[in-house]
Amino acid sequence: MTMPVTTLDTTTSSNFQVLQNELNAAAVEIEKWWSQPRWKGTKRIYTAKDIAARRGTFPPVEYPSSVMAKKLYRVLEQHHKDRTVAKTFGALDPVHISQMAKYLDTIYVSGWQCSSTASSSNEPGPDLADYPMDTVPNKVDHLFKAQLFHDRKQLEARAKARSQEELDAMGAPIDYLTPIVADGDAGHGGLTAVFKLTKMFIERGAAGIHMEDQTSTNKKCGHMAGRCVIPVQEHINRLSTVRMCADIMHSDLVLVARTDSEAATLISSTIDTRDHYFIVGATNSAMEDESFAETMDKAILSGKSAEELAHIEKDWCERADLKLFHEAFADEVNRLPKISEKEKQKIIDLFSSKIGPLTETSHRDAKKLAKELLGHDIYFNWDLPRVREGLYRYQGGTQCSIMRARAFAPFADLVWMESNYPDYQQAVDFSKGVKAEYPDKMLAYNLSPSFNWTKAMSIDDQETFIDRLGNLGYSWQFITLAGLHTTALAISNFSRDFAQDGMKAYAQNVQKQEMENDVDILKHQKWSGAEYIDSLLKLAQGGISATAAMGKGVTEDQFRAH
Repeated sequence: MTMPVTTLDTTTSSNFQVLQNELNAAAVEIEKWWSQPRWKGTKRIYTAKDIAARRGTFPPVEYPSSVMAKKLYRVLEQHHKDRTVAKTFGALDPVHISQMAKYLDTIYVSGWQCSSTASSSNEPGPDLADYPMDTVPNKVDHLFKAQLFHDRKQLEARAKARSQEELDAMGAPIDYLTPIVADGDAGHGGLTAVFKLTKMFIERGAAGIHMEDQTSTNKKCGHMAGRCVIPVQEHINRLSTVRMCADIMHSDLVLVARTDSEAATLISSTIDTRDHYFIVGATNSAMEDESFAETMDKAILSGKSAEELAHIEKDWCERADLKLFHEAFADEVNRLPKISEKEKQKIIDLFSSKIGPLTETSHRDAKKLAKELLGHDIYFNWDLPRVREGLYRYQGGTQCSIMRARAFAPFADLVWMESNYPDYQQAVDFSKGVKAEYPDKMLAYNLSPSFNWTKAMSIDDQETFIDRLGNLGYSWQFITLAGLHTTALAISNFSRDFAQDGMKAYAQNVQKQEMENDVDILKHQKWSGAEYIDSLLKLAQGGISATAAMGKGVTEDQFRAH
């Protein structure tokens, strides 16, 4: 379906009734767009008229990224239907994407790789999302323009065929227009930053982006310690902002909702009741006048060493007897006198039937039920253990990720749980947990190089892991940093061999391998578009150019047989 075409006339916008009629007509077209099967699982918290009023009067355009988003969604939907997988990895540059296009149907752009190799500040660093917010969109722009160029170059070359035989001799065309999915991190700020970031991605060619539920100020790589998530609703607001921006820009942008809660140890606020089950509190009332933050501040001001501070923290946590509330309740039940173990278990089971990781029960209601069952209150204080940055202690896990993924699912096209290990059973549990409520929701999986795959599973299991996940509904899987690692390995090996063997290393290990594997960059002048540019020069000059780069004498004639 084409995008809506109704535009507002700036010359009539001063007439109230005419303006309303135009807005209503635009809203009807937007609603028609939203009625497509593509949006059957998408929830919006605003109306079509709300979007129409924010589009301006400039004639609507369909961004190339939206064309690619439609393509991406079709690819993923077909994989999901067939229980197969769109598998890919993080690309660094145009060389990567041109070679990946021969074999893979999506491209990934990693924030980690951009942070370390492509920050627009030109300063590399770890993945803390502290690079300028245009860094990843700029890399998308770099790669998407390369895709468009190779697509134009290929068509021009194939257009020279004078018969079906000549066209067949060229082989099947390569689909260089592989949809790009990019890392939006945690949005690089508040909702206005999320909106601007999304706009940049759409303008630069991203078919999809993912957005995670970490705090933007404390963001960490998904495999670092000290991860802090935001309340569930706060991340839903982010996801809604991404979709709202895409709607305003007439874009079918694919959105992946990622949760880092599986290994999260901190949360920024206790405001959302859905998070209450997972917030850690002190259960020793004797600590009431000795908060963790105050204790650590005093120790720091007194000049304690890092080693001493670590010991003080450990000691405070042990004395505070930190627990989740349901754990504190179970402990209190087990301390009840004159009650059999069987009766104690019945009380605990009754509590657990109403208060669980997926019940989304408030702490207030959990305390009320506990008092009804016990006859007295339980001491539980989640403010005392707050860390010096003001953050609350949190104990995530698979069930926590399922809870959050269910909450995010209506606002995203795919959901993804970032995990610390390639644990197949955990992937099974997450899939079952999400699909119990959203059976048609597509899942994503990070085949991270941060995992030690050689220790995690056998070679046979490595070979089948992706397909087994595909059967669970993980339709899009990716090795985030494979571009970085494969480039490093290739350059390391070649540098070593070149230092030792000179040109033999290049001729035998590189050039000969390119020939035998039909790697098109063997003819790097042609790969870079020299013939295509020559065709433009000749076209501009009536069909001939004395300065054609690929004319007589070009060294690539030496490779003509290849």
